[in-house]
Amino acid sequence: MPRDNNNDDSDIGRKAKTETVTFRLPSSLIDELRMDAELEGVSLNSYAAKIFSNHVQWERYERKVGLLPMTEAFLSEVLSQLTDQQIVNLAQKLEKQKFRNILAFMKNSNSVEDFVEVMRAWLTVSWMQQNLEVRSGRYHFKIQHSLGAKWSLYVKTLISELSQDILGKKADISIVGDTISFVFAK
Repeated sequence: MPRDNNNDDSDIGRKAKTETVTFRLPSSLIDELRMDAELEGVSLNSYAAKIFSNHVQWERYERKVGLLPMTEAFLSEVLSQLTDQQIVNLAQKLEKQKFRNILAFMKNSNSVEDFVEVMRAWLTVSWMQQNLEVRSGRYHFKIQHSLGAKWSLYVKTLISELSQDILGKKADISIVGDTISFVFAK
């Protein structure tokens, strides 16, 4: 019988209702998950919750909205062959509309909270390190990546276009090396 618990959900920093469930899984799979959790420095429960959360927040949508996984090496090489203007044009014309469609498909709204949630899910599954703080009624994002200046230009352009177009808010964006910082009103 499921039990209700009130454990802290550290991913969103507030109390979340939890429930205990049981799954029957092959021992070899459980062993692999335990090893991965240990390498991450988290409990098996936390690791499983992260896997389920990634699925619910992103993976169940990615194929439906036309997203494809690719290697970092491939993306870096493709970007290196484009001019800065080509990257800006792709972000402004093609990708902006695609991300608008993704947001509409996943959330059915253009709220700031939904925008932030989709951005965080995208950054998480893209393995980009991120930090989000809310201070003085403004969201402060920092994104760290290893794809170089052209990727930073792409993300800067995309975030700028999306925040203005979808949210009606101007984002203050700066780039230092492979770190992109952006701030916009809550």
